[in-house]
Amino acid sequence: PNKPILQDKTEVDELYKYWRIHIMVTMYVGYAMFYFTRKSFNYAMPDMIVDLGFDKTDIGIIGTLFYLTYGLSKFLSGMVSDHSNPRYFMGIGLIATGIINIFFGLSSSLVIFISLWMMNAFFQGWGWPPCSKLLTTWYSHSERGVWWAIWNTSHNLGGALIPILTGFVTLYCCLLYTSPSP
Repeated sequence: PNKPILQDKTEVDELYKYWRIHIMVTMYVGYAMFYFTRKSFNYAMPDMIVDLGFDKTDIGIIGTLFYLTYGLSKFLSGMVSDHSNPRYFMGIGLIATGIINIFFGLSSSLVIFISLWMMNAFFQGWGWPPCSKLLTTWYSHSERGVWWAIWNTSHNLGGALIPILTGFVTLYCCLLYTSPSP
């Protein structure tokens, strides 16, 4: 059932402030995770060449098809997200890209890599349109620049987490495998 309409201005203001911050934090973390799952390929490429025997052409095909698919998806999902709930649209896209990244890490076939990375690109395109819709809905024109600038740093955070995590995992694995056995 529908909740009763709030009449108390103080309560409305408090809820409005709460939801603006809540939505900004969720968009920020969510979009950072989109970049985290998008840019991980850059750090996997050298090992894919060495361990799987791929050449630079194979890697180039994967990268090219990713960005072509991503651009098309971003264009189409912008139109679709205007008519959908941005919370679900972004959430489903982020969950799908996370699952696809797990399967990508478990694969070893070039055809499967290409297919999975194109699927990843398709769902990656679901990140920006709902965020832009939420930003323009919840923040007035006069304050939008500040909030947009804050949100726009999320992709820097997501992209920065990858080399930090890669370095940590590499160091941890090296220490684990080089330590003497008891």
